[in-house]
Amino acid sequence: MFLSTVLLFVTVAVAEDGEQEMADFVGGVYREKGFAVVLDKDTAVVNGKLITRDRDIFITPKGVYSYDRGTYSSRNGIVVQDRDLFSGKDGSVVGSGSLYFGGGGQTIVSTGVSSTMRKP
Repeated sequence: MFLSTVLLFVTVAVAEDGEQEMADFVGGVYREKGFAVVLDKDTAVVNGKLITRDRDIFITPKGVYSYDRGTYSSRNGIVVQDRDLFSGKDGSVVGSGSLYFGGGGQTIVSTGVSSTMRKP
């Protein structure tokens, strides 16, 4: 039962560091059920809604999140990242490769879209 309610599944194509940071934000911090696509290091679409990043600020439909040394903060609270562990008021998420387990349901995130869509 635990896994059925808390599985965040993240499939990751070959991702650049910035794209992986956006995937971590979407899977470990933002935590919305459904489908997400990381378009590049500064842009993702989650369930048809745009998330953008400007340096250490993430602008989302749920509000603005700021990032500083492993800590994401928003009006909804704080999420602390320690490697593959994301902990906040809504529980914890643990990432292992492209698979994230944690509170909030199931989300599929695809990264590396821009690199796979480029012309050779």
